Amino acid sequence: MLKRFIKKFGDLNISTKIILYYMFVLIISISFLSIAYKEINNNITNNKVMQVSNEIVSNINSNIESLINSVDNQSKILISSQLLQAALSSGNAGNNANFIQPMSKYLADFLNFSDFISSIYIFDTKGNEYFVDNISFKSISLPMIQSTNWYNRLLGLKGGYILEVNGGGLLENNKSNQGYVSFIRIINDINTQKPSGIMIINISESYLNKYINSAINTYTSSIILKDEKGNSIVEPTNISKSLNDEIFNYIEPNNSTIKKIDGKVYIISDLKNRFGWNIISVTPFNELNSQFLIYNIILLLVIIINIILLILGLLFISLFITQPIIKLVNSMKGIKDGKFEKVNIITGNDEIGMLKDVYNKMIDEIKKLIGDIISEQKMKRKLELDVMQSQIKPHFLFNSFDAISALILMGDTKNASKIVKALGKFYRSFLINGNEEITIKEELDIINNYLTIQKIRFGDKFSVVMNIDERVLNYKIPKLILQPLVENALNHGVRNKEGHGIISIKALYGDNQIILMVEDNGKGMSEEKIREIESGMSKGVGLKSTIERLKIYYNSADVVKIYSKIDEGTKIEITIPKNKEDQNDK
Repeated sequence: MLKRFIKKFGDLNISTKIILYYMFVLIISISFLSIAYKEINNNITNNKVMQVSNEIVSNINSNIESLINSVDNQSKILISSQLLQAALSSGNAGNNANFIQPMSKYLADFLNFSDFISSIYIFDTKGNEYFVDNISFKSISLPMIQSTNWYNRLLGLKGGYILEVNGGGLLENNKSNQGYVSFIRIINDINTQKPSGIMIINISESYLNKYINSAINTYTSSIILKDEKGNSIVEPTNISKSLNDEIFNYIEPNNSTIKKIDGKVYIISDLKNRFGWNIISVTPFNELNSQFLIYNIILLLVIIINIILLILGLLFISLFITQPIIKLVNSMKGIKDGKFEKVNIITGNDEIGMLKDVYNKMIDEIKKLIGDIISEQKMKRKLELDVMQSQIKPHFLFNSFDAISALILMGDTKNASKIVKALGKFYRSFLINGNEEITIKEELDIINNYLTIQKIRFGDKFSVVMNIDERVLNYKIPKLILQPLVENALNHGVRNKEGHGIISIKALYGDNQIILMVEDNGKGMSEEKIREIESGMSKGVGLKSTIERLKIYYNSADVVKIYSKIDEGTKIEITIPKNKEDQNDK
């Protein structure tokens, strides 16, 4: 009798099963009212703890601004020093030795009264250096400063200051492995108000970290401080490096949020200050929510009891609904990986059984459609490749005839004859090999024949530099893909260039790919022209057809990259898979 009941229940439709199940669940559903209460309470608690977290970052920001203002004031005192002004004046620039001792003493005394400053480095316009350092000497020079990416921006501030992590790269290799925030400003001559030197004041990361932590009070918050470029200024030791590196993925700019990360709940607050720095506080939620521990324990017990009752009901109903659905879903997961396989599970005559039958029918239809599409796409790609290649062959021939015609008109029949012979060699090697694929070595032979023709025509107008890794020579590529690029470099790059042109041809052997490059130092092209070529809107046949052939052949939109600047030249880079099995089906 029990078996008959189970069989009859299994044949019921899902809606009837759910109704019967929830009639049972309704008896205990009243207990779930506690969950609603907890949600309301959590909202109130969350708002309060986020307010506390915002106060933390606000206090830290006040401390940082106070510290930077103190450094700013100290730097102004230094700048107004008569000794410093005298040492940096243009008239004394050559007497550096006379100022070293008094300047060193002055800076050392100054540093003793400013515990927040780790070191001071001052340079005059001649590169003479005056410094004092509490930790270790840092190898800095005026040319190094002038080569940084922030130097011109600093000059534009006309006496204002900038803040850079580790001097914007100047202190990356210091021996102490200590991090710094560098306060940098131009020193102007008091009399002429013209730049007479540059000042770098370094604040150590350890001092900054201690200074920041004084604002945290009793909470165990972790403070992350990053500059406007995302460089770390202060990194906490009590959170994982991955969380520190990915913190920008979790924050809400200038706001607080609660995130669950790696199984732990954190209150993350962000504040961007006037220096462009992000001050980020990461506090474990339980640190700010401990006062609700007793209530949470009681509430947890209520939830556990409800969960136990719910599980008992679920265990009963899952035998008839959940388990078949899970089996069906698991069988269907293979479709994500391109495995179109039928579902083979035992079901009743309910909706799940109907779903299985419809799904299996759909798999049969999909397999048939995929087979038709693959065959159609292969034929389409073959026809497109044939059309593209047929455009390139006459294009090269017409250009060669133009060169022969020009030489004959000039009366240079000897070189015209050489061009005809070279052209004959080109078409002999091109036509004898009827394959659509040739080796890179054969493609380079075609290029050499082409360059023989053009060298006769243009003489010393250009030269060719080849850098070929011999390991790539036997790899096969579509026929006639490099020659149009060389032709384009000559005709549109170096031909109209004033002075001597250089065409560079490279074939590089990588781990999983081969890189072919054609580069010239010619006229170059605008970004608009590059976009026009890459989108296939260019009017030229040779380069356009070559790029389209490569995209079709390798079934990749980014197989060709174009880099160019006006009056600097152009580089075209082709990246292809090294192994045949890495290429798409042709």
